[in-house]
Amino acid sequence: MARLLYFGGRRIAIALAVLFLLAGCGNAITQSTKLFPSDTGFVKRDMFFDGAQRSMWIFVPRDYTPAKKYPAIVFLHGLFEAGSGSDACVTAGLGPVIARRPADWPFITIFPQSTGTWKGEARERQVMAALAFAHQNYSIDEDRVILAGLSYGALGTWEIGAKNADKFAALVPVSGHRPTELVERLAMLPVWAFAMTGDMWVSSRNSEEACAAIAARGGKPKLTEFDGVGHDIWDRVVADSDVVDWMLAQRRSSAVAGAGD
Repeated sequence: MARLLYFGGRRIAIALAVLFLLAGCGNAITQSTKLFPSDTGFVKRDMFFDGAQRSMWIFVPRDYTPAKKYPAIVFLHGLFEAGSGSDACVTAGLGPVIARRPADWPFITIFPQSTGTWKGEARERQVMAALAFAHQNYSIDEDRVILAGLSYGALGTWEIGAKNADKFAALVPVSGHRPTELVERLAMLPVWAFAMTGDMWVSSRNSEEACAAIAARGGKPKLTEFDGVGHDIWDRVVADSDVVDWMLAQRRSSAVAGAGD
């Protein structure tokens, strides 16, 4: 069962959902698009950041053409997917979801890789550098960029999204820790958070408290809580909600964008 909570005075809806678990190694995920046209599907790219070469994975839709502007997602992995130059960053969260039906995934999806969590100024700059690299190399609609994450990546979504609210159309933190600092500008961003009530790693109370704090500042975040046990619930988030259509519909607010100019 999933509970969809609308903060800011909206109604609470209850819907039945079925749990579906997807597992697989990084190689199987990146190889899921091996028959795609050249330079599309899962592609490993390198950029220079702070004087060193950093690798990331980028998913490029099968129909990609520079003549068209594409929506994008920056996805921040969890602690267990941390590393350096590996494909671990695609092994949980959105990577397996995309690999299940890669021909249907409409977003250019950027998978930066941290050697630990996403906390701190250096990690924030790395995320924004990865997004800048993607903008330079792919045809991305700058008004349709979503920041999303899993677990510690969801914490990074809260905090990096708050500090760079002018760059993102919306935030989708899943199974995340509550941010240690809640910037006022989070109230200006569309947010849809997801959690599992039986998450043994990160309590769903973190998402509840974060959304309540944003609502108290005048925002209208959405929170969906699934009943059951689990932590990486991105497969269920996509299968049992309309989050993909929701993300496609989001546009960067002119008010937020202007505040960052």
